[in-house]
Amino acid sequence: MASVRLNLFESYPLIHQARNASLEGVGTLHMLGVEMPGSISFNNLAMIVSGSGGVSEDMSLSFGLYSLNGSTLSLANSASMGTALTLNQTMFSWLSFATSATQDITPGNWYFAVMSSTTLGGSFSLVINNWTGNAGAVGGEYGGIFVRGKLSVSTNALPASIATSDMSKEGQGITVNIARQPYILISA
Repeated sequence: MASVRLNLFESYPLIHQARNASLEGVGTLHMLGVEMPGSISFNNLAMIVSGSGGVSEDMSLSFGLYSLNGSTLSLANSASMGTALTLNQTMFSWLSFATSATQDITPGNWYFAVMSSTTLGGSFSLVINNWTGNAGAVGGEYGGIFVRGKLSVSTNALPASIATSDMSKEGQGITVNIARQPYILISA
């Protein structure tokens, strides 16, 4: 059976109660496992940023595409950007950037990692999912495989490899922010 070619891929459907919120802290790497249903040529991606009026600050974003082999996540591709944003009103805006190299993402399991920071510490936010967690998913016991979470130590760059044991996953009694993941759009 031939592989399906994709033109677009969303990390989650935007219509599913997306909201804007800051991701947790400078130096925090958030990771989301995704199932890629087909192949896609990967060199462009976009995220949505929001903010409110009367603010100027610098924002830095890093994105990493990771594969999982056994219990090690390995960096396959990445993209970073820094931008100065000024707002005179409440807004939503697309931020798009190119990856370090064009790559064909094949069907299967992949992991998206995101780090963000702002100079003022939160005047701008990424549009994220609305998963706020519950006792069974966040703060409860979940002994399954690693699906999403955050790196348990602070970092200032995307690591080349990460042991899944170094990731705090859902159900390990940590904050609700572990389930918050930014909306990511990949276009071929």
